[in-house]
Amino acid sequence: MEEKKLTMKDYVIETPAAVLANIDRSEALTASLLDEFLEGNYHRILLVACGSSYNGCLCARAFLHHILGIRVDLVSPFTFVNYEDEFDEHDLILVVSQSGRSTNSLEALNHIRKYGHRTVGLTGNTESPMKDACDLVTDWGAGIEKVGMVTKGVVTLALYLMLFGLEAAIKTGRISLEQYEYWKDEMRKCMKAHEQLQASTFAFIDTHRKDLLSMHNVWTVSAGTNLATAVEAALKIGESVKVHAAAYEAEEFLHGPVYPMNPDYTVIFYDSNDNKTSARIHQIYQAAKAVTDRAYIVTDQRTDDPDAIRTGVHVQELLNPLAYLAVAPLLAEYVQETKNTDYHPLNKRFREIITVKAK
Repeated sequence: MEEKKLTMKDYVIETPAAVLANIDRSEALTASLLDEFLEGNYHRILLVACGSSYNGCLCARAFLHHILGIRVDLVSPFTFVNYEDEFDEHDLILVVSQSGRSTNSLEALNHIRKYGHRTVGLTGNTESPMKDACDLVTDWGAGIEKVGMVTKGVVTLALYLMLFGLEAAIKTGRISLEQYEYWKDEMRKCMKAHEQLQASTFAFIDTHRKDLLSMHNVWTVSAGTNLATAVEAALKIGESVKVHAAAYEAEEFLHGPVYPMNPDYTVIFYDSNDNKTSARIHQIYQAAKAVTDRAYIVTDQRTDDPDAIRTGVHVQELLNPLAYLAVAPLLAEYVQETKNTDYHPLNKRFREIITVKAK
């Protein structure tokens, strides 16, 4: 019997169960990295990652800083190796690659080792080439995804980093047991929101098929932690649907990027769900609808707006991405599978010239 072809949708649907299981085994899952952190007396965390791994780190960065009270920086491997490689013995450098085969991540590890610094890798595949380049390599609990445009891996990476921060915070006395349990409960609540957003997205697809199948210029807009969600959404849509897609912070969107907007543009707004910027995002969303009928919003606010994808579960704003990452892959997967989108023929030669994955 032919093996079922898995799609992004399958992995999105699998995500809540994987997340809940990882929350329950949080201490064991993060043990090796936690030992490294505690024994190393580190004062800063430097995350080195690219693509969806970069975005997963971006989704977790604010929570890590909040829960640990230390500086958390994020940089791409190429920039790290060539321009921003300042670090010392007090920096925990985590090189992140779900496949463990990204050539720029392996280069970053070799660069770190050249200076005699500890090399630590986070991956979804501990049997990948990354294991030979690291003093410590740890699996963040994603499992193997057979679709190149990873989805479950992004959420489980963000979760892993959050759980690591949570375990480190309670071990060092930064938070109480009550606070520790509060954050775990909020993470579990995110999966209820994730499932509701899945259902709302499927309903949205049913009523917006023509618009989705004809989109060619896409913006994703947000603020706060959901800006990271918007960045990952733009990547997923661009690499899957093969259209131009870009992410912007809500206010920055108004200062130049908005100028080309016309009725053909698709603009997806992600509510920040906080008291600081949520109202402004909704205001910009309504203004965009005056230009294009392809303006949509993802929110937890009660609304009858047919262009809204929503959940009735309000999650702690630092954890937003754990829930809201559900939406874009489902939209992208629908268009990709329906239109059978593929690379432009000339793109094949480009990918033959440029190598980005080790064997």
